[in-house]
Amino acid sequence: MQFCIKWAALFGRLKTDIQSIRAQIPALASCTYLNCGTFGPTPTIVADEAVRLTRLIETKGPYDRDVNDEILGLFEHSRRDFAKYVGASPDEIALTRNVSDGINIVASGFDWSPGDEVIITNEEHPSGSLPFLNLAERYGIQVKLLKFQTNVEQLIADLDTLLSDKTKLVFLSHVSTVDGARLPAKEVGEFLKPKNIPYMLDGAHAVGQFPVSMKDLGCDFYAGCGHKWLLCQQGTGFLYVANDWITRLKTSWVGWGMTEDYDLDSLSYTSLKTAQRFEFGTRYWATHASAVKALEFHNNIGPENIYTRSHDLANQLKRRLVDIPGITVKTPMNRMDSTGIVCFSTSGLNHPEPGNWLWKNHRILTAHNPVTKSMRIAAAFYLLEDEIDLLADKLSELA
Repeated sequence: MQFCIKWAALFGRLKTDIQSIRAQIPALASCTYLNCGTFGPTPTIVADEAVRLTRLIETKGPYDRDVNDEILGLFEHSRRDFAKYVGASPDEIALTRNVSDGINIVASGFDWSPGDEVIITNEEHPSGSLPFLNLAERYGIQVKLLKFQTNVEQLIADLDTLLSDKTKLVFLSHVSTVDGARLPAKEVGEFLKPKNIPYMLDGAHAVGQFPVSMKDLGCDFYAGCGHKWLLCQQGTGFLYVANDWITRLKTSWVGWGMTEDYDLDSLSYTSLKTAQRFEFGTRYWATHASAVKALEFHNNIGPENIYTRSHDLANQLKRRLVDIPGITVKTPMNRMDSTGIVCFSTSGLNHPEPGNWLWKNHRILTAHNPVTKSMRIAAAFYLLEDEIDLLADKLSELA
């Protein structure tokens, strides 16, 4: 596919021809799409591939030798692509449906005993806390809460206070779903490594926003998804399991496809020696196959270019929001501590549900929680500066 990307020096930065990119994401013509933090819009190249594979299955049958070979080949292609994107080996990548799958695989992969401890942050998504609350209910483990913060020294000091000889896992979000703050994840990894304490990161809002490297982060497990910032279809996730943990992490869900040897007569089996041991059973392999095109789309634009533009748009929005009465910005203003997510309180606005008002009256799609009276904006790379100003202008009308 030809990408119309041009670069020009402007204030010392490279700028992307966003209009040519937007033309390849049709949903952007129907609304102001500020919520890829939930689901990202689908590029045409991804939708076309998904349709092509579905038609292939329709016309030839799902178990046609050629169809099966092509789709399974693309499925493995996506494994290699995800691995390369996060700086891992394909053998360290299990393909999942989403981050929730990955967290549950790891949470259930330890032999828990009453009194064992796991540390999570106080800003976890339900999918990042419920698996451990479930373990507390089932096995009597203790869940400890670490305050999510960007100050490295204070974060490490607080974490050190919570650690004990019963700590079995530290699980943290790479980017907070509450305020979009960026955890100093690498420094946490450096702190935990000499202590031999397993370390997992939830990368739901990191992967696709900015470049990530498993080896650089020093984590043992990392759960990511493609349906947000990478613009893959829903149902495309991955779990990174560091090589030295692949055979140590127990398999809790097993079935066809996760063994290298299986013999019913002798009641024996041998699991695969790669992260594929955490995959089993029939699935719609074509979903991950179409992710190949999404990653191609993303990589052609460039992760660093995406990171820079998203940050610039987020900073533009934060500058506008601080001047609107009734709005309190929750996201760190410091560029190094923040991401392309901007979160703010709407409790001072003159409307109980500004998210619905923005959608119904102006076709502006946001993520708003009327209970907590907070709004989350995903300042994705594909947005226009004018769309950021439009949101700020409309919110000003409710001040």
